[in-house]
Amino acid sequence: MLDGTVNDAVEAKALGLNPDHIDIYSASWGPEDDGSTVDGPGPLARRAFIFGVTSGRQGKGSIFIWASGNGGRYTDSCNCDGYTNSIFTLSISSATQGGYKPWYLEECSSTLATTYSSGTPGHDKSVATVDMDGSLRPDRICTVEHTGTSASAPLAAGIAALALEANPALTWRDMQYLVVLTSRSDPLEKEPGWILNGVKRKVSHKFGYGLMDAGAMVSLAEQWTAVPSQHICKSREINEDRPIEVSVGYTLQTHMDVNGCAGTVNEVRYLEHVQCKITLRFFPRGNLRILLTSPMGTTSTLLFERPRDITKSNFDDWPFLSVHFWGERAEGRWTLQILNGGPRRVSQPGILSKWQLIFYGTQTNPIRLKSEGTRTGGSGYASGLNPFVFPTETDINQQAGTLGGAGAGYYQADLYNNFMNYPNLFSGAGSGIDKTVATLNGHNIPTAQRENVMADSNNKLVVLHDCDPECDQQGCYGKGPTQCVACKHYRLDNTCVSRCPPRSFPNQGGVCWPCHESCETCAGAGQDSCLTCAPAHLYVTDLAVCLQVCPEGYYESK
Repeated sequence: MLDGTVNDAVEAKALGLNPDHIDIYSASWGPEDDGSTVDGPGPLARRAFIFGVTSGRQGKGSIFIWASGNGGRYTDSCNCDGYTNSIFTLSISSATQGGYKPWYLEECSSTLATTYSSGTPGHDKSVATVDMDGSLRPDRICTVEHTGTSASAPLAAGIAALALEANPALTWRDMQYLVVLTSRSDPLEKEPGWILNGVKRKVSHKFGYGLMDAGAMVSLAEQWTAVPSQHICKSREINEDRPIEVSVGYTLQTHMDVNGCAGTVNEVRYLEHVQCKITLRFFPRGNLRILLTSPMGTTSTLLFERPRDITKSNFDDWPFLSVHFWGERAEGRWTLQILNGGPRRVSQPGILSKWQLIFYGTQTNPIRLKSEGTRTGGSGYASGLNPFVFPTETDINQQAGTLGGAGAGYYQADLYNNFMNYPNLFSGAGSGIDKTVATLNGHNIPTAQRENVMADSNNKLVVLHDCDPECDQQGCYGKGPTQCVACKHYRLDNTCVSRCPPRSFPNQGGVCWPCHESCETCAGAGQDSCLTCAPAHLYVTDLAVCLQVCPEGYYESK
């Protein structure tokens, strides 16, 4: 991609190349690391990112891994780089072999984690890797001099590939969770700047959640259950011109109280990414430091001073990203501080025109692991339960009692998540769950009722007359649509129906399966299979997906 002219179309083509074959895209490029540029992907590249996470890898989402940038010598900020500052990318920083901050490192709140790379020339080793094409330089097809975050991102991509090998079902958001939960701060704690966030995880503006741990990521990937769907909650936009005074050290402080969209389809109770969209004018822009404090008391620096940023004055709806609040609650008071901390003289006050918070996360606890018995490569079933039997409420209560506080404070064990989601999907309110046995093709077989009728080939008693209209010509075991040997049209749980209910579709076997939660009607289970959108969702025509908010670069048609 970097061999010729680079523009929005070229970037988009690269980011969207063969997304059902390529799982992981590793990028060690971006805007100038000169300490003054504020730039990000254009409209075509933005669309490629959205298409990648919604439709890539057969709907599980492309993994975009990004080098956080090498502008440390110019005190650049990776939050001014719209590629690393994106929720869709896994932004990776560097550490020297001794566990210190290298001279080129950029500090920002969007960095998720770190891998080793080069340090001080002549003192620290660099990274060994392949170099040029052997036909061009047959004597030099390897190098021991790969440097910077450009070498860290591909190392992170290799670790992510190991996790995908262990669990190919991981989504793009699952991968970010694995990185957050397994990265290690302890090898890097000689470097100052670590804070403890509201859920007691150590995080740093230099290193994110710490040094990536391939062994821990693979182990956790083997046990991982996909996280619930992403909710997006937007706060109100505060439009009130607030002055940012000229005196050095002056701090403008403002706040907003939010409820995390409680009681709506967009409710966020467990945070992932937080964006703070800011529009302001201040000259010189590089004097400013911007901080955001959560209701749980975590303060994240969205922007550090950039002494070389002296010719521009505006941020226009720039979405500063922080991953430091991961796992915290959204509800409560969020405080924004804008500090004039730079050394350069300011001739007139600036203005904060508007700001808004966008919360990404889940309504329910996202961390749910498979039991030891059902882990990839494991044998046996949890507590002897057959995984093809849907458990009753009694089973679940008994298991909850025996589990006690396993994983309390770190993982929430949810052994039955996979089993319970599907059979409960269309259950009537107040109805108990009968224990039913599912065959491998997904059909539930009810126990035959005793009547003076003929037996089928499995020695089950079959009625050949007075069957429900939804039974086919093979007859039934008794009265009602739940007693059919086979269905004339479609099967919903253990009931034959003439059509699948709303928010479901018939699969090739004639079984009603749930649509993706963003779809009202659908042709398949994926997010890109919606025919119409669920309430509070918008249809993005050229991407063929339903989203809760218009992506950047799009507008809502009236």
